[in-house]
Amino acid sequence: MDSTFYLVCGAIVLVIALLFAAATWSFFRRFKRLSAALNRAHEMTGKTEGYISEVVEVRRRNRSFRWRNEFPVIAYTVDGQNLTTRLDWAEKRRGHYTVGERQTVCYVPSDPSCCVVEAFRSSMQKSRTQALIWTIILALLTFNCVSGAITQMLSGMLL
Repeated sequence: MDSTFYLVCGAIVLVIALLFAAATWSFFRRFKRLSAALNRAHEMTGKTEGYISEVVEVRRRNRSFRWRNEFPVIAYTVDGQNLTTRLDWAEKRRGHYTVGERQTVCYVPSDPSCCVVEAFRSSMQKSRTQALIWTIILALLTFNCVSGAITQMLSGMLL
């Protein structure tokens, strides 16, 4: 085999590594966003009643099926300030959430936008753990692909 084959294979593996890197970054951002609120849980001394103000529909599909999921948007008021929080990590099948359903919201008094909806705390922690696990797995795959691509390209250059 000539050097062009190794260079092309290395380039293909490098493109795959870039896709893995993008997925890794996406899961890492999700982990950081969820951790930001959960790590401040000890500061969340304020409580208020909120409600599901909107249910956002998400369309999903695979090779055989198409279906619709949804996630809630919680609205709450603190010191006359109307706030909302999107719980996009709490995605469920369509029909699971009801607009107007009451929820208890715990928030940081100095920063009311930093909040955790009490009913979703455990699923938020599970989602954070899953995001961390996927971040680690995808980071390892990315590293493996990058090192493989470099090895292939160096083999092609040395021939």
